Amino acid sequence: MSNDQSRRSGGFAGKIMPLRPTGDRRRADSIRDVVDAFTRLRGSVARFMETLARSRGVELFVDIKGSQPFPVLLSSLRSQAEQADFPRLSDLNAFIERAALAEALRDVIFQSPAVDQSALREAAAALDRLDAAFIALCIGHVLERYAQSGAPAASMV
Repeated sequence: MSNDQSRRSGGFAGKIMPLRPTGDRRRADSIRDVVDAFTRLRGSVARFMETLARSRGVELFVDIKGSQPFPVLLSSLRSQAEQADFPRLSDLNAFIERAALAEALRDVIFQSPAVDQSALREAAAALDRLDAAFIALCIGHVLERYAQSGAPAASMV
């Protein structure tokens, strides 16, 4: 049965209507970039927590898929850093404060009327910068531990 026949007969195909035309591919890509940047940021925070826990001899596995609200994840990172006597705690706390706005950056995709391309690009870039800051702190921590212990850095990640 063709789509036209299906529509005329009241079939399923006649009830599906796209809410927005797919012609705005750049906007869809920009939205994906924002969502992906937020997902990477969550993953980096989770891996940082796991690294800090391992530095104390504790195995910790954090669900990066999103079962924990992001503010709770950030609070847990702060707690792990304090327990691990993280030497750059003040820097980490500053990044955690900035990251508290990450959900608002991500939620720009839901603003109505639709935000322009530049706002979406700015949100994705801001999330990427936060992600890079957490990664840099985590790598610095691993390298510092490596230098202190003489163990291979790969075994400390």
